[in-house]
Amino acid sequence: MKFLKLLWKKWLVVAHAIGNFQSQLILSVFYFIFIFPLGVVFRFFSDPLRLKLAKDSAKKSSFEKWEHPKENLEEARKQY
Repeated sequence: MKFLKLLWKKWLVVAHAIGNFQSQLILSVFYFIFIFPLGVVFRFFSDPLRLKLAKDSAKKSSFEKWEHPKENLEEARKQY
């Protein structure tokens, strides 16, 4: 029985090392297949803050006026 306990403890050390390697490998593959290409697409084809628009024309501002949906005090009091 002592032999099996010793074997089990040694296996836990080996299994822990295998698990660490496997998790790093899986997360790296996931990153390079999904996250990295998505980041590249957003970097080159998306401009949510419209920063490129501001660079192109120095006279234009990228400020957009926000209109509140509740026009008067009575509508503002009706929150739901």
